[in-house]
Amino acid sequence: MLFILTGDIRSGKTTWLEAGVRELEAAGVPVRGVLAPGVWRDGKKVGIENVLLPSHERVLLATPAEEGCSTGLGWDFDANALARVNAHLTELAATSGDMRPGLLVIDEIGPLELRRGEGLTAALELLDAGPTPAWPHALVVVRATLAEDARTRFAQSWRSVELLSPDESGVRWLHEALL
Repeated sequence: MLFILTGDIRSGKTTWLEAGVRELEAAGVPVRGVLAPGVWRDGKKVGIENVLLPSHERVLLATPAEEGCSTGLGWDFDANALARVNAHLTELAATSGDMRPGLLVIDEIGPLELRRGEGLTAALELLDAGPTPAWPHALVVVRATLAEDARTRFAQSWRSVELLSPDESGVRWLHEALL
């Protein structure tokens, strides 16, 4: 099953997911992929990291854009960091045959990926391929404004797609599928 964790900007999607990943890992469920927590300083978001799972290696992916932002999204994405995250996801796909079944996590797929085919392109490839023995389930974070685009794109390859909110009902759905 593909879970699409969705909500508005700053609705707690990544915070909810980080807690869920810790809980699943503690229960022995392998979790692979990438988390995208914000970097905060004095109440201001000053960056976006990517945490590569399962190693928990941290990569600074983006910083607030200066004048002339190339993406138009308000963030300057580090090309080397994007390459590192995409390489991590490609490596997961290449070695998935040797993995115990678990959960694939992709935080987050946004307009850069869904509308431009840029950014975390390896994440799109993994999700487009559908379930595997290594990840019969996946969870992708998508803002509410893009949730239907994501559902439409991935519905055929995953067949079963469930929208989740970062709340207790979302926790129940995830637990029922994985624990």
